[in-house]
Amino acid sequence: MQTSGGHANIRPMGLADILDGSIRMYRHNFGSFLGIVAIAWAPALALQLFSTHWFMSVFMTGPQPDTDALPLLAGLGGMFLASLAVYAIAVPLAEGALIWAISKRYLGQAVTITDAYRVVLSKFGQILLAIVLTALIAVVGLAFCVIPGLVFAFMLSFTIPEVVLGNRSAVDAIRRSWELVSFDFWKAALTLFVLGLLVAMLGGALAAPSQFITLLPVHPDSMILLYTLSGGVRALIQVVLQPVQIIGTILLYYDFRIRKEGFDIQLLAQAIEKQDTILPAARVTAAADTSLMAESAPRLPPKIDRSNDGQGL
Repeated sequence: MQTSGGHANIRPMGLADILDGSIRMYRHNFGSFLGIVAIAWAPALALQLFSTHWFMSVFMTGPQPDTDALPLLAGLGGMFLASLAVYAIAVPLAEGALIWAISKRYLGQAVTITDAYRVVLSKFGQILLAIVLTALIAVVGLAFCVIPGLVFAFMLSFTIPEVVLGNRSAVDAIRRSWELVSFDFWKAALTLFVLGLLVAMLGGALAAPSQFITLLPVHPDSMILLYTLSGGVRALIQVVLQPVQIIGTILLYYDFRIRKEGFDIQLLAQAIEKQDTILPAARVTAAADTSLMAESAPRLPPKIDRSNDGQGL
């Protein structure tokens, strides 16, 4: 698989190809992909750090005897609701814009952060609705048993890509995701499970040092700072690693479309059709240019043959 220019290497992929392609694509587009995620997540992270610091301050010091605890609890509840509202905006924006950018790079096209957010803002309502519906369906499955919940989650993995890339409504995207994943459920489940496990293990390894420092015996004021920093580091690691899982999901999405619908053949046909429309126009232009050059060339007087002058007189 290539990350820029043309469609020559767009082909079916196995699990190893998807994992390797996810890492390589993220490495080659690290700045743009991370920038897309950071723009949406920056306000949420700032609010999370502030909330964590405030909560730890109340937890470590506790309300004073002459202080009513109700305002503190109300403040913490307000911060929680504000954080929830920010995440309700950050998650759809970041995921939608990143899906669009990854798809563009997979198809060999240029990506700008501005274009990514311009596209996703026009679909924001349907993306948010799709996230809510898929979460509710997964929760309903988990209410009966863990296995149905996981099956539902896997079956709906392509819902957001279909909203963003297929220009579908949330309900139509759910149906479409179910249809695509049904083509090879076990491959989808294994690939998504391995991707999630890889990101979780990598995130845990990177966050371990920041969690370890919270176990140090320090003054309560210092403990508040350590917990705040630890929470910020974990959130930052989550932001940095999020593109890996989304890239893998999009590569799997196109792999299913190639195997089930011949998506690579469709791209080839479109490229040939585009070439066929360009080449005749180029030939007509070349012929017109040749004719114009012939008309504009200086006309020389005809050459007169005088080899027989004076003979036959």
